[in-house]
Amino acid sequence: MAPSRSPIVIGAGPAGLTAALRLVQRGVEPRVLEATGHVGGLARTPRSGEWCLDPGGHRFFTKYEEVLDLWNALLPPDQWLSVPRSSAMLVDGEYVTYPLVGRDIVTKLGIGRGLRGLSSFTIWRMLRSSTPSAKPTNFEEWGTHEFGRYWYTIFFDGYVRKTWLEDPAELASDWANQRIKPIDWAWRNKRRHPSEDVFRYPRRGPGQLWDAAAAALVDAGVTPTLNARVVRLWTQDRTWYVELHGGEVIEGDAVFSSMPLQSLVEALPDAPRRVRVAASTLRHRGLITVAVALHDRHDIPFNWVYTPGAEFACGRIQNYGRWSKDLHPAGWDGTFLGFEYFVRPDGDLMAADDSSLSDIVEADIRALGLGDSRIDHVMVLRSQSAYPVYDPVRERNVGRIRDYLRRQYPSLHPMGRNGMHRYDNQDHAMMSAMQSVAKYFGKDVDPWQVNADRGYHEAGLLRK
Repeated sequence: MAPSRSPIVIGAGPAGLTAALRLVQRGVEPRVLEATGHVGGLARTPRSGEWCLDPGGHRFFTKYEEVLDLWNALLPPDQWLSVPRSSAMLVDGEYVTYPLVGRDIVTKLGIGRGLRGLSSFTIWRMLRSSTPSAKPTNFEEWGTHEFGRYWYTIFFDGYVRKTWLEDPAELASDWANQRIKPIDWAWRNKRRHPSEDVFRYPRRGPGQLWDAAAAALVDAGVTPTLNARVVRLWTQDRTWYVELHGGEVIEGDAVFSSMPLQSLVEALPDAPRRVRVAASTLRHRGLITVAVALHDRHDIPFNWVYTPGAEFACGRIQNYGRWSKDLHPAGWDGTFLGFEYFVRPDGDLMAADDSSLSDIVEADIRALGLGDSRIDHVMVLRSQSAYPVYDPVRERNVGRIRDYLRRQYPSLHPMGRNGMHRYDNQDHAMMSAMQSVAKYFGKDVDPWQVNADRGYHEAGLLRK
C-alpha cells in the first residue's frame, strides 16, 4: 500500500493553485495556505462594482501544452478573448511602436534624430562585433550594445530607472534577452502580420481564471485557507511542521512553497548563516496600480503605453478598454486607464493612503494630455512584493540557496516567481509548479530549469 500523502502548499497565486490542482488530479488533497485575503497573487482582479482592475496587464501566452490545457479546462471558450498586442513608447508626445521597429522610430522621431540614432546604433554594433565573446556585466552595457547609446538613452534608461528603482549600471542583464526584443529592421510587408501577435485574455481579467481554479479546488474538497501567513517551518522524522502567525501548526509530508524565497529561508530555523546572508540580499519591487475611469473617450490605440520620460511618474499605462470591454460597466463609453507606479516595498508611497497618490496621478493624466477629462471612478491596488530585483549578486545567491535546499530539504519545493526569485511569467510559474508535483511523485525533473533559456521568450507561442 502506498504511504498516505499530505502535502502543504504555501501561496495561492498561479504557482500555488496550479500545484494544488495537479495534486488533486493525482488523488491527493493538499492543504493550501495563503497569506493574504485573496487568491491569484499579482494575477488577481480586484473589483469595485462593475469596475475591474488588472494589476499588470496579464497577457496569456505559453509554449507549454500542459499550461494551455489547464487554462482551457478552467474557463470555457466564450470566456476567452483574443487580444492583439499593441504597445508603444510615449516619447516627446509621440507613440513609437514597441517592440521597436526601425522604420517607425525614424518616422515618429524625425529624420535628424533617426540618423543620429542609426549612427550610434551602427557604431555600437561594430564595437560589439569586434569583441563577440564579451558579455555585458549590467543592463546599461547590454542596452547600449543592443540599441546604441542614443536609442538606449531615449527608450530604456529612464524607463528602467523608474521600473527597477536602480541605476541601470547596478542591474544584471540576465532578464533582458528574454524580455526585450531587438529592433525590427524588416520592411513592413516582410514582418509578421499583426494578427499573428495575438494573446489570450479572460473577459473579466486574469483573476477570473484563478478564481475558477480556486472554485475547482473547493469542488474537489480543498478550500484554500486565507489570511494564513507562515512564520516558521521545520522537518522532523520526514514530517513537515508549518506554523502560522496565529500559532496553529500544520503537519505534512512535503511543502510546495511560492512564498518569497527570502521569507522561506528566514522561516527555516536551521538555515546556516551563509544561506541567511544570501537570502538577505534578495529584494523586490512593489507595484501600485491606479485605475482611472475618464468620462470622455480618447483614442489611445494601444493596450500598453511605456513612459520613459521624466514628465511621467508612472512607468506604464494600461488601456483597459483594449484588453476587454468587460473590465468596465456595460454601456460606459469613456477611457479606462491603469497607471503603474513601481515603488520600494517599504517606501512611504506604499504605506500612504490613497489620497496621497492623487497629485501624482493627476500630474500623469495631464502629461498624457487628458487633464481636462472628468474622472468617473478610481481604484487603487498595492502589491508589495510584485517583482524580484535582478541585481548583480542575485544569480549567485539564489544558486547558493537553491543548492542548500536541494541537499537539506529534498521534500521542500520552491516554485513560482517569488518562490524562486525569478522574473517568471504566469506560464513559467505554472510549469515550475507542475514539475515540482511531478518530482514529488518521483519523476526525474528539475523545476529550476523552467525559464532558464536566454532567448526572447515570446516566440513560438501556442494560441489554440
